[in-house]
Amino acid sequence: MEDKAPIKRKKSNALVWAVLIGAAAGLFVTDRLRPPREAPPETPAAMTSPPPIPVHFPVRGEPTASVTIEEFSDFQCPYCARSVSTVKQILEAYPGRVRWVFRHFPVFESHPDAPALHLVSIAAGEQGRFWEMHDLLFENREQVTRDDILGYARRLNLDMKRFQEALGNRELIGRIETDYNEAVDRGVRATPTFFINGRKVEGAIPYSLFKQEVERALADR
Repeated sequence: MEDKAPIKRKKSNALVWAVLIGAAAGLFVTDRLRPPREAPPETPAAMTSPPPIPVHFPVRGEPTASVTIEEFSDFQCPYCARSVSTVKQILEAYPGRVRWVFRHFPVFESHPDAPALHLVSIAAGEQGRFWEMHDLLFENREQVTRDDILGYARRLNLDMKRFQEALGNRELIGRIETDYNEAVDRGVRATPTFFINGRKVEGAIPYSLFKQEVERALADR
């Protein structure tokens, strides 16, 4: 059974991202985002070391936990959606010992509208509601019209003026580009891809296997 969406990556640049985000942000002037498309799986790549976690990265769980689950994810990837409940289970099973760091990796070749959804999550994060928007976007992957997105923002009691202004903020758009290019440098080839204390794990793996990886990371501390 497929558990990941494989991709071939080349680095992007600011001009490419400006065009992609500009087109994807048609979310706010068009009626409907296009549905996701997936490719068959590929074999995992080698382990790398985790970078320091910048302060603006979304973190769920204990910020000083000894185990870091760093996820490169795409809001339109069904395998990424499947993995959300698994990682939540891990956080519940290891309170205070594990933190979950989200990284933006929109697979725009097959999900051309994904960059806009990542920008939506960052805009919500500017008001302290990243994870709430994260959950809403994954729970409602097929409900992402303009009205849907604005409805999610209202449901989270966001300041709508600030929210919509953030959608045009170039610095916030740059965060997506930075994550994307770092993923390329680190050999990410599928979504979701996790780095558990630097050890690469690809795909929406079962809870039992995820737990083994976390136990391994704890034992290595």
